[in-house]
Amino acid sequence: MAKKKRPQLTKEERRQRRAEDLKRTKVEIKEHPVLFAVYVVLRVLVVGVLILQLLNGEYYDVFLCSLTLLLFLIPSFVERRLHIDVPNTLEVIILLFIFSAEILGEIQEYYLIFPFWDTMLHTLNGFLMAAIGIAMVDILNRSRRFKVRLSPVFVAVVAFCFSMTIGVLWEFFEYGMDMFFNMDMQKDTWVGVVNSVSLNPNGRNIPERVAIESVVVNGETWPGYLDIGLHDTMKDLLVNFIGAVIFSLIGMIYIMGRGRGQFAPRFIPRLKERELPPPEKREERPSLLEPIALEGPENMEGPELFDIYTKDGRHTGRTAPRGSALAAGDFRLGTHVYIYDAQGRFLLQKRAQDKSFRPGQWEITMGHVVAGETTFDCALREVQEELGVALPPENFVKIYRWHEKEVQMFTDVFFVRAEVDDSTLTLQKEEVIGAQWINKGEMLGFIQQMDYRPRQYRAVVTEYITDCIAENN
Repeated sequence: MAKKKRPQLTKEERRQRRAEDLKRTKVEIKEHPVLFAVYVVLRVLVVGVLILQLLNGEYYDVFLCSLTLLLFLIPSFVERRLHIDVPNTLEVIILLFIFSAEILGEIQEYYLIFPFWDTMLHTLNGFLMAAIGIAMVDILNRSRRFKVRLSPVFVAVVAFCFSMTIGVLWEFFEYGMDMFFNMDMQKDTWVGVVNSVSLNPNGRNIPERVAIESVVVNGETWPGYLDIGLHDTMKDLLVNFIGAVIFSLIGMIYIMGRGRGQFAPRFIPRLKERELPPPEKREERPSLLEPIALEGPENMEGPELFDIYTKDGRHTGRTAPRGSALAAGDFRLGTHVYIYDAQGRFLLQKRAQDKSFRPGQWEITMGHVVAGETTFDCALREVQEELGVALPPENFVKIYRWHEKEVQMFTDVFFVRAEVDDSTLTLQKEEVIGAQWINKGEMLGFIQQMDYRPRQYRAVVTEYITDCIAENN
């Protein structure tokens, strides 16, 4: 099958693209001044070292400086090309890590001047790689084709294994550079004592401890035995293990807390779902190398199930598929979520055009409770799925249970106060096509226009907003 050629951009289109890139860059600089300052300062320092080493004829150091400048571009490449949001804290640490390893460690010889330098960097590497491991699981789990609910412990184990694998691969790299390019990346250690069964005079499997008092190599006396990188390698893996364990536990606690906390999100990249290109329609059969979609609520062959409740709200232990008619006296559960902030503004979302109920209209967050969930669990899940934000569970307040006899449903109405940054919203395209904030007065007017909901529902919601939610300018 012939590969399609990309259409050539005209001169005017290229100019407009450059102008858009420049405008976007200016906005990013304005929004993230600290990150920009760190980036500029480090690049200036690297360029200065590069020029100095070039004048001194140290061409290997010139190569390291050039490599450092190239590595500095990785975070921005990941954000713009792979549509992954790298948190500012993580990006700053990555830049400092690269600078510390290549410029300070190699060129300025910090690895020799400060014995802890290599240990510090390997510990940090284990910490960061565990964060990236959690991000990889999270990004895969957010995919609409490959979605499965994973336990926090499993995610932590995957992150830990990913971090340790990267640490082992790096040690393979160091060993290869030492073997094939006569380098000394695996720094050697002087050993004064040897424990070995080979030195047992009786040939027993009992190690003999022998103190090394003198070693002569090529007529030169050495202070001890040179271990040729073994201690350095094991120490690096050990501290990598410590860093991986620390962040894996942090990530597990963060997931178990349903996204609460401010520390872990500073290190976990997230997928920019709003920037993803639309999926291409391909007529050919998928490749055998493409992964098989994991079964989840969105793509299971069987229908989605709901728990059945009695008319007084007691769980019957029975379930029914979505869309099926309920027997007389059977009820399902639903949830409504009103999101507001400290200014008294309310967040509305615009429903997708193909929705059966109020398509293309502004609404609050709504959802149906699936089997095994509570209305509170459903409220948290619907906000996370439709808006891409994890709201603090402790801020949810249930004010009302709406009894819908016609559709045989109990709907719990929640209010939640949360400071939501618009830039963090990730709209689920199948459900939501827009979001906006309105003030308290506009929200009260919006509720009065809900003629499709009963008067008592509107009265309860209006009373709560009027009496319990302040409007601050």
